[in-house]
Amino acid sequence: MNKKIIATVAATTLLFACNEAKQSDKNILSKTTVNQKVTSDKSTSAELGPLHVASPKWQDQIIYFLMIDRFNDGNLHNSDQGVGVYERGAKDKYNGGDLQGVIDKIDYIKQLGATAVWTTPQVANQWWDPVAEFWGYHGYWARDFKSVDEHYGKLEDYQQLAKSLHAKNMYLIQDIVVNHTGNFFYYDGDYDEQNVKQNFKINTGSIPSVSASQFPFTQNDVNKVEHQQANIFNWTPSILDITVHKQETTYQTSGLDDMNTKNPVVRNALKDSFGYWIKEAGVDAFRIDTAKYVEKEFYEDFLHGDDGIVTTAKSTGRNDFFTFGEIFEMSQPFTDRAEKKITDYLGTDENPRIDAPLSFPLYNEIKQVFAGGRPTSYLSYRVDAAMKWYKDPYRAVNFIDNHDVERFLANGTLSGFKQAYAFMMSIPGIPVIYQGDEQAHLLSRQAMFAGGYGSEQDQFNQASDMFRFIQTLTKIRTQHKVFSRGSIEFIQENASGPGILAYKREYNGKTAYVILNSAEQTALLSRLPTSFYEDNQPTILLAENIDKTLPFAEDGTLTMEMPARSILVLIGNSRASQPTKSMTQEITVAPIPVEFNNVTSAIIQGTTTTAHAELIKIIDGNIEQAEKFSSDAQGKWRTNLPLDGLGNHQHAVEIFWPEKNYVTNKFTYSMNSTIVSGMAAVDDLIGDDKGPAAQYIKPGYQADNCYLDIDSVQARTGGNILELTIKMCDISNAWAPPNGFDHLALTIYFNDKKASGLKALPLLNSAMPQQGTWNVAHSAFGWGNYVFATDGASSTQEGTILNYTPIITVNHQSKEIKMIYHADKLGIDDWLAVDLYLTTWDKDEGGDYRLINETPSKWHFSHSAQNSPKIADDAFMTILRQN
Repeated sequence: MNKKIIATVAATTLLFACNEAKQSDKNILSKTTVNQKVTSDKSTSAELGPLHVASPKWQDQIIYFLMIDRFNDGNLHNSDQGVGVYERGAKDKYNGGDLQGVIDKIDYIKQLGATAVWTTPQVANQWWDPVAEFWGYHGYWARDFKSVDEHYGKLEDYQQLAKSLHAKNMYLIQDIVVNHTGNFFYYDGDYDEQNVKQNFKINTGSIPSVSASQFPFTQNDVNKVEHQQANIFNWTPSILDITVHKQETTYQTSGLDDMNTKNPVVRNALKDSFGYWIKEAGVDAFRIDTAKYVEKEFYEDFLHGDDGIVTTAKSTGRNDFFTFGEIFEMSQPFTDRAEKKITDYLGTDENPRIDAPLSFPLYNEIKQVFAGGRPTSYLSYRVDAAMKWYKDPYRAVNFIDNHDVERFLANGTLSGFKQAYAFMMSIPGIPVIYQGDEQAHLLSRQAMFAGGYGSEQDQFNQASDMFRFIQTLTKIRTQHKVFSRGSIEFIQENASGPGILAYKREYNGKTAYVILNSAEQTALLSRLPTSFYEDNQPTILLAENIDKTLPFAEDGTLTMEMPARSILVLIGNSRASQPTKSMTQEITVAPIPVEFNNVTSAIIQGTTTTAHAELIKIIDGNIEQAEKFSSDAQGKWRTNLPLDGLGNHQHAVEIFWPEKNYVTNKFTYSMNSTIVSGMAAVDDLIGDDKGPAAQYIKPGYQADNCYLDIDSVQARTGGNILELTIKMCDISNAWAPPNGFDHLALTIYFNDKKASGLKALPLLNSAMPQQGTWNVAHSAFGWGNYVFATDGASSTQEGTILNYTPIITVNHQSKEIKMIYHADKLGIDDWLAVDLYLTTWDKDEGGDYRLINETPSKWHFSHSAQNSPKIADDAFMTILRQN
């Protein structure tokens, strides 16, 4: 056996590590909303700092993002403005959070480890939009860009927030909107670009005003000649097709009045409005909302013109005023389309635009890998794409959750959430902590204060498991600049599924290694090259779910079993790589084909240096499901190589000899199969998407569309694989969601008759048809894709989330949605005789199934019985053997 350098996790002090006992995900999550410790950390006037401070090194910062209305209520007197838009605890109304509430909790945020606070817009807003049937508590519907909203406080409160942060060496980030105001006009009917007065309407029921209150944005009535000639707004309807550039940059985003940002009057007003907050309120950076809906060239003038934001900031001593923009774009795995588009908004050194993006492509892959069980190579590719395309990838703003998407924990596990945070905190880019992540919140816009939406008690518990874990990570990142400034190199990954992801960071004489196992099973870390050998042993900064020695070989490589969902972060002095020593080749492997076509199994073989060696065949790093076998008296061995089934699939195999802690190289191979063993197909009527009794009235936004209407469904199986093709009457892609379709939620139930199941369909007010049951279900909509089992499920609650997401592809031309499922991931032994039940409905922005109301509305289905099944259309089929 090779000489080892032993680093013992149990005996090594884990810097800043959490010491609380391990608990199950369910127990931890259940404790985050009850019995919270209320902290008293109000800032006092004695703690006020200067209004203006110099810019920091932004790449070293950690941002805490909060929704003002949902964070903390520090002033009860401004909560209710007397017009019916406030209801403490309501999901969609004003809840009472304000600027004083943020000031009161600065110490809480600082203790977590954040160095900057980004809030939702504080500007005066449209409070109620009767056309959208929604409230403006979120802050993105401005009526006056230069005033603080009455619900949040006054200018003095915003100034005090900046001064309180600056006193603690923290910074204030303002969320700004340069694309639109609130919804004060709209089009009701067909739109004629040549006659923009046709079907134009003023939103007369808007509260508190029927137009913006700040000039020139008061000029919003196209029927008034002077308003039309002023050309302050683009007189356009809502976006119908986001892929059309003209619509993307000049049509209304979600019905909000699109400002004509090509007009110098508009540009000057926006420069003046947002420059005001830098000068008068001490703002240190901007996050730019809906940035991609404005022409790219706008930012050259708005930010970098002679009278632009950067010049204004410099006049206050901020020589690196930071801007980052919301460019909501995703890339498909192993492609970089989104990064290329994002780069256009960043500009060049000669023609700069926005400094950095919000990293939506990375957000999507983080969720897919750590919540959905996708290959860890998704992440290595995505980070490399950011390093390649972004002007300064070290200032790209990375996030896991925000107010516009479903929470990670709505689709994932707490252990996966911790891995996602460990990953984000240890790669290039500025990490963002979204309020409530540190308390393991499940609801997207849950309040942090008692009585607010989703919270019976305060959510500021500094002793919670997730708070302490994030606090550990922020201390590691803050105290070791290698994580915010170092180079990055991915050195081990899994291209076939969940498992090992390992990368190296180097900076200023220090080298760090981050190693994660994203699988729910033990995975083999195979001969990971490190610089830790002889007298250069590492310090263990974090070891999550690991309590064993680290067996470094004398050449610095590390081979070990990584427990499920484990995290290991090491740091040491940089050293030149140890020359590869001549080591005994303990196992040989005969050449393995790189491709197999239409076969169900294959044989691989080789030799060992001694007879009767006890070996393990490991597929895709999964050591728990590995097959044991032995070499014979001559040291020869042979073993079967299982192959997936229908379609094209890539895998890797390696042979492990535990006695010698020796593992072969990985051999990557693909298999292609067109062999179909089972099938099912059903045609569905068009026009039957109005509920089981065809009596539902669809929401207003769905009224003239058939996005919920199933045309046909076909299932084909082969081996382990099910290929499900769903043809719809139509598919919407208006918002270019990551899954390729919106205005539709598909829920698919699988009934394996060999296993016990559940009759009730969670949250749908219905049950499986034909007296059947289901064992596992798949929920898919534009921004969500997850699988859950019956464990913990009931009519009112979905079951345990699995660490697996099916692959979804969409063909908009043929109006087909295709899903690929692996039987073993769903706990199904054989696809034959399995029942499938598909239902359609829709979900809201928080990922909840839309309600049924008695009266028709824009966003809800309507029917006389509100407890009717939430099923617009459905299809049932049974997979039968294909002869």
